[in-house]
Amino acid sequence: MIKAITFDFWETIVGAIDYTDVRINFLTRTLEMEGFSKNRKLIRDAYLSAQKTFYSAWKNEQKYISALERTESILKTLEINLSHKSKHNIIKRFEEIALLAPPPLMNDSETVLKSLYDNYRIGLICDSGMSPGKILRKVLDYHNVLKYFCCTIFSDEMGRNKPNPIVFRQALKKLEVNATEAIHVGDLLETDIAGANAIGMKTVWFNWKNKSKKSKTNVLPDYEINSLSQILQILR
Repeated sequence: MIKAITFDFWETIVGAIDYTDVRINFLTRTLEMEGFSKNRKLIRDAYLSAQKTFYSAWKNEQKYISALERTESILKTLEINLSHKSKHNIIKRFEEIALLAPPPLMNDSETVLKSLYDNYRIGLICDSGMSPGKILRKVLDYHNVLKYFCCTIFSDEMGRNKPNPIVFRQALKKLEVNATEAIHVGDLLETDIAGANAIGMKTVWFNWKNKSKKSKTNVLPDYEINSLSQILQILR
């Protein structure tokens, strides 16, 4: 019997926004104010190099790399030594940009959460990016949906990303259910579905982009949906 449902954050409950250019623009302006005149292309290349390192660690090691680590990597590449205060301001803006221009909720997510709330324990399992859990919880609160979650698990607070079992097991612990009593919903086969499958949870692939299962991986979900509201039919 299913007692709990966990959801992915990005492109499952909340839509994704690419803040790359906004962050690079802020970084460029800050460096200019600090007296460092660098070609914008060099700054962009340094930023994207740090992002590439993050994605590599995410996919190959399931390791989270913080905004602090990425900022230090960017500055090292540019051979720039900033004061602690200036570096802190960059990190703060990198992290909080999601509050200045909040990403939207995905279609049906609020309705689905509201429908499930009275009968199931609801959790969130998110691979954090530049914006950590403390910021993303505020995004959920901004949209008035944080109240529906019994627990929110973010990779920056765990030190590991999906599909590492530690993040799923922590969610189950917080929700006080066994793996066989929970179902995970997410849009990425390689992280959401593979990770939940591995510890014995039921899985729902939110394939709203209509991707082919065979295009990148052999990971198979228990269910596939292209509209979040279809989870209600599965649970019935």
